[in-house]
This record gives sequence, structure tokens and C-alpha cells, in this order.
Amino acid sequence: MSTANDHPIPTEPSLTSSILPPAKPDESPRRKIFLGPNGIRAGWRLLLFILLLVLLQVLVIQHALRLIPGFAALAQATQNGGPLTVRFEIIVESATILMVFLAAGIMSRMEKRPFRSYGIPLQGAFGKLFWQGCAWGLAYESLEILLIFAFGGFSFGTLALAGAALVKYAVLWAIGFVLVGIFEEFLFRGYAQFTLGSGIGFWPSAILLSAAFGAVHLSNVGEGWVGALSVFCFGLFASFTLWRTGNLWFAIGYHAAGDYAETYIYSVPDSGLTATGHLLNSSVHGSRWLTGGTIGPEGSVMAFVMFAIVFVAFNWAYPARKDGLGSSR
Repeated sequence: MSTANDHPIPTEPSLTSSILPPAKPDESPRRKIFLGPNGIRAGWRLLLFILLLVLLQVLVIQHALRLIPGFAALAQATQNGGPLTVRFEIIVESATILMVFLAAGIMSRMEKRPFRSYGIPLQGAFGKLFWQGCAWGLAYESLEILLIFAFGGFSFGTLALAGAALVKYAVLWAIGFVLVGIFEEFLFRGYAQFTLGSGIGFWPSAILLSAAFGAVHLSNVGEGWVGALSVFCFGLFASFTLWRTGNLWFAIGYHAAGDYAETYIYSVPDSGLTATGHLLNSSVHGSRWLTGGTIGPEGSVMAFVMFAIVFVAFNWAYPARKDGLGSSR
């Protein structure tokens, strides 16, 4: 005896199976290593960026710059512990900016992402944030030197330059250190920070890259682990300004002005390096913990006192937005 239940009744699955695409097979483990939900994974993109930089360094620094008359001698003297010259600084920093921008530009095309995403938008270039950063950098370094002076570790001495030479070196070193600020900030807190941060988060990335930033400075003649630790703290502060302002222009101004004040105005070692064409015949004397010794003020305990002050001051002056991201300005 049959019932209605004995006969198959057409159901919806046959309809839905004709509309929905067939389920994709699981991606292979190898594919998952290289690709994530947003394309090539952050670590591989960063590695490709580094490889591009290495290739460009070979082409530009080791070959193209050697064609400039007198450059090889300047480079050799600097590598052997001689003082920096403003000509060498401007040439090298211009070339390295070209390298890092070109590498990031190639990555930007591959990722189909605008270049401004990496922290240096043309809108606002050398604008208010840059000059605010310059003011903060000059104030930081001046207060640090005054603290060392107050404890008997620094003497201003006499003027080392006058007239046209004073103006010439004042302008050229300013240009040179703006280039330094652009190169080092973009290298460690531009493309690298954006890319690594997209993979592991902003602050873990900032800590790792700041550690790398400090470690790189250990190659400088006269540098030491205390100075590298100070550079690490600087990297964290620069990352904080990026987090609050949304771009690198404040950090570039701060970086450039701090180096300018150390090297040209107060005429002391900067990360273990000295330079020709500085303003003062200044001198340091006393304990290394106070003066920083061959490292310069970055190796002084006063550097860490000033970092504590500047973190608190910046946090107050550039408050976070209500959504917790960036600055309210």
C-alpha cells in the first residue's frame, strides 16, 4: 500500500544548486603561505621591498655615485672615521631617497595603492606639521644641551664660522638634514611601517622597526649601545607622532631639526659622527653618562630624561581623536 510519502516530491535544492556556484576546493597550503585575504601577505611584500632596495643600492651607491668626481675619496674618508662633509651628506641622502622612493613606488603599483598611503602625502608637504616638528626638534636638543651645560658637561666655546661661510654651512646643513629626515623616516616608518603594521599591528611593527633603526646606528664610528637605545626611543617617539598626526611630516621636521641642532648649531657628535663646517668651537667634559662621550648627547642620561618629557608633552599637545585613531588636529 502506497502513501504520498512514497513518491519523491521536487524540493528547492535542485533550484538553488543551479544558482549558487560550486564550492571552491580548499586552497593549497603553499598558496596560503604567500597569499592572504588581501593578496600577497605583508611579510612577503616587505621582503620584496628590501630586495628591491638591495638591488638599487648596488646600482646607485656602488656604481652610479662612484662616477661623481671626488665622491670615492669622500666615501673612503667617512668610512675610515673621518668627519662628515656637507657635500657627501647631500649626495648620499639624495641618492638614498631616490632609491627608497623608487622601491616604494614599484610596490605601490604592484599593490594598486596610492603612494601617499605610506606616510608622505604631497598635500601638506613642508607645511604646518613639518614646521611644528622642526620647532619641537630644536627645543628638544636645546633643552638637552642646556641640561648638560647646567651640570658642567658642555662649553659653548667661540664661533667657528663667520660671514659668508656661516650662512653657507647653515643653509647647506639644513638641506642635508632635511634629506636625512625624509630618508630615515620613510625607510623605517613609511613603507615598512605601513606594510609590517598591516600584518602584525601598528605598535608591534613600530617596536621591531625602531629596534632595527637603533641597531643600524651601531655601525657608526663612535656609536655605542646607549646611543642605539636612545635611537630606539627616538623611533618610538617618531612612531607616536605618526600614530597621532596620520603622516610623517612632523617626524621629518623633528628629526631634521634635532640632527641640525646637534651637528651644526651645538657642534657635538651625532650618533658617534662629527662633521666639518659647524658653528661653534664647543667642547664636552665630565662623565660619559652626562655628556655621552663619543656618541654625543644621544648617549647622555639627559636624552632619556628629555624623551620622557617629550612623550608626555606630545600626548598633551596632540590628543587622540574620540575614535582612538590619530590626532584631533
